[in-house]
Amino acid sequence: MKDTRERIINTTIELFKKQGYEETTIAQICKECHITKGTFYYHFANKDDITFAYYEQLYSDLSPVVMEIINIDNAKEQLWKTLEFSIDNTISLTPKLLKSFMISDIQRGMNFFSPYKAYKSSNSRIKQYDMQIQLIKKGQKNNEIKKGNPEAMLHVYTSALMGIAMDWSSNDGYYDEKEELRKVFDTIF
Repeated sequence: MKDTRERIINTTIELFKKQGYEETTIAQICKECHITKGTFYYHFANKDDITFAYYEQLYSDLSPVVMEIINIDNAKEQLWKTLEFSIDNTISLTPKLLKSFMISDIQRGMNFFSPYKAYKSSNSRIKQYDMQIQLIKKGQKNNEIKKGNPEAMLHVYTSALMGIAMDWSSNDGYYDEKEELRKVFDTIF
């Protein structure tokens, strides 16, 4: 069952990238995955659910990020790596697809991309948030990160990230989103 769900998610994301969110139908998803509509609806209520399942799948295994930050001595750079993981995966979606995902989330009450709810949306996101807070505290203790309330600092960064992501996706990615997010990161932390 888990394999089928992951295959649906991964195949759908590739279809979204290739032909667009709106243009991809559930029938096409089923055909590409070699499943019935009943199987699709067993795993997902609609296409929007796949969007959020994609992000949840990303955050469910943070071991690649943890393995990468183990070899970094500076807590600020470790923190950046945890954020960069999300940024790189979001950028890989393409501006058009990210825009569609954000619109879908807005229509559903901003339960996923909201800076107020983002780190409370699932157990895996909570783990990521807790790791980031610990890195901020460690960095502050080692004078690598500015003093301040770690939760507030992370919230401000997440808010800026969402704003930049919205601008970047709405303007067809005409600038380097990651570069802009690094500037904001250095300003806050």
